[in-house]
Parts: sequence; C-alpha cells; structure tokens
Amino acid sequence: MSGGDVVVRAAVPQDDPEQVFDVLWQLAPDDARPDATRLATAWRDLHAQTGRRLLLAVAGDTLVGTLDTLVAPNLTHGARPYMVVENVVVAPGWRRRGVARALVLAALDDATAAGCYKVQLVSNAARTDAHQFYASVGFAQSAVGYRRYLTATT
Repeated sequence: MSGGDVVVRAAVPQDDPEQVFDVLWQLAPDDARPDATRLATAWRDLHAQTGRRLLLAVAGDTLVGTLDTLVAPNLTHGARPYMVVENVVVAPGWRRRGVARALVLAALDDATAAGCYKVQLVSNAARTDAHQFYASVGFAQSAVGYRRYLTATT
C-alpha cells in the first residue's frame, strides 16, 4: 500500500533494527537504548513469532513510521482471531501527512485477510490527538484499559 511518496510494507529480517528502533524511540525517549545484541535478538524473535507482522512506512530510503501487529488465535466469536496493534509511530517531520493513516489501513487490510473479528489498540490517555486520529479511521473508544508494568529483568 502506498500513500503519495510513502510506501507501507512488512518489515523483513534484512531491515536494520537500529533504524527501526530510532523511529520507535519516539514513544519512550527516556528509556535506555538496548545494546546491539539485545536488539538483534528481539528483532530475530519478532520475525519468528507466528502471527506477528511489523509494518514499516518508507519514503525512498528513509523509514518514517511503524505499526506492529499480532494476530492472535481465539476461541470466541466463531473461533475467529483478533488483531492487536502496538507501536504506531510516525517520525516527527512526517506527521500529519497521511503516514499513520496508510499504516492503519494496511493493518486493517491484513486483519480482514486473516479473518479477524476485531482490531484493538490502546493509547496513552494523554494522547488526545492520537485518539481523534483513531476515531477518524473507524476506531471507537469502547473499553476501559488497564496496564501493569513489570520490573525489567536483564
């Protein structure tokens, strides 16, 4: 899928996880950057995980956005799977140019192709601009979400 000068495609193992992390770091810039070995291991594990697909928005040779999906098997709703969306990030200079919309539409196409009965995502309560965007692409605020962050172990 493409939107103007941006192409959305699935990440492949040959992509550079350091470049992907540079975009993802926008979500948590105060977090320590993982060392190269840990990042490479996570990258390999991401690609090996059944149902996992990381979408990248690319303009020429520049990575400008990400959206991470997981299609999960399910026993309810006719045993149809559902998709979880995480890590929707657009590089600062590319925001409000249709990049996030192209990423979300690609994820919705993937969910439809996988037979999912729903796509769900959570967003930080303070990100009201993001909430307006998600509503504009058909998402409804229909649940109360909870998180429990766990202490990192190395």
